[in-house]
Amino acid sequence: MPEAALETLAAVFRTMPHYPLLAESSSAALYGDYEAWALHLLTGSPPPGLTPAPASHRQWGQAQLFFREHRVAEQVRVRHREREYSALAQDLLGALRDASAASGELEGTLEAGLQRVQALLASSDVDRLRAEFACLAGQLREALASQRATLEHQIGDLRERLQAAEQARAESEGRARELGSTVADLRQALDDARQRMQIDPLTRLYNRGAFDAALRRYVELSQASGQTLALVVLDLDHFKAVNDRYGHPAGDAALTAFADLLSRSFLRADDFVARCGGEEFAVLLFVADAAQVVRLVEALFERLRGLRLPMLGDGVLTCSCGYALLGPDDDGEALAHRADRALYQAKRDGRDRLRAAE
Repeated sequence: MPEAALETLAAVFRTMPHYPLLAESSSAALYGDYEAWALHLLTGSPPPGLTPAPASHRQWGQAQLFFREHRVAEQVRVRHREREYSALAQDLLGALRDASAASGELEGTLEAGLQRVQALLASSDVDRLRAEFACLAGQLREALASQRATLEHQIGDLRERLQAAEQARAESEGRARELGSTVADLRQALDDARQRMQIDPLTRLYNRGAFDAALRRYVELSQASGQTLALVVLDLDHFKAVNDRYGHPAGDAALTAFADLLSRSFLRADDFVARCGGEEFAVLLFVADAAQVVRLVEALFERLRGLRLPMLGDGVLTCSCGYALLGPDDDGEALAHRADRALYQAKRDGRDRLRAAE
């Protein structure tokens, strides 16, 4: 064979390992084998893996076999790699289909491109497949960008709604606090009004309405507990003459002083002291016996005799008093009637004294 042809053929052998079908097919050993065959073709040096032959004898068949086996092995690896890439592409298509199915917007946008890629995977048109994948990737980016913009808009709208709801909640809580304060004020005003309805404005003792209600409660409590209930009624003596002689302001001062004396004479928490009208007063109290009532009233008389009122010219106030203990057949009305009869008896007997009901 002409020298030029041998050099060309050797150059082909030396070039082949630089352009493998797969990059990983290239190796130092492969370079060495091709170089050894190139030298064999040029100089007749021993070929790799074969018994040395005379320099003039070239192993053309073995060189051709080496070249063919190497290329066949590369083609096998290429086909194997193609199958791997095809499987990966199928997996990618499946994932994209799942993603597009989960989103109505993506499904309509990507389905046509996915079908084209699916068809191209069965062909060997790598350039069209690459272009279709690039187009599909662009569509996917646009669709995802559109979805992201939509989601950001929805998130912004939800954030505004949340802020509005928080503002409304804060305003509602503020109104609730104001309403609660108003309700508390109204309740306090109602309690004050009820209290005023039960209190005599002049003497600050309970009034007749409060006394009537208390009388019913005290009778029920006495009957339920077995405690002895006493009702004491008191009436200032000759009070009309006080008003006529000294005037109503002096009479009011006398009533106030007597009310204060009553409050200080009946101090227990369950003693109930009331002004029932005009110069008439009443006390509800639980006692051990009638003797306890007598001791308390006599002590009151003693304090009253020592009371001096300048507006009355240092005159002395006296009062008549009657009392009754709740009997087994009594109700509140019967108890009050018996105590009143005892009061009238004290007046008939000369006033400034205590009488017990029969």
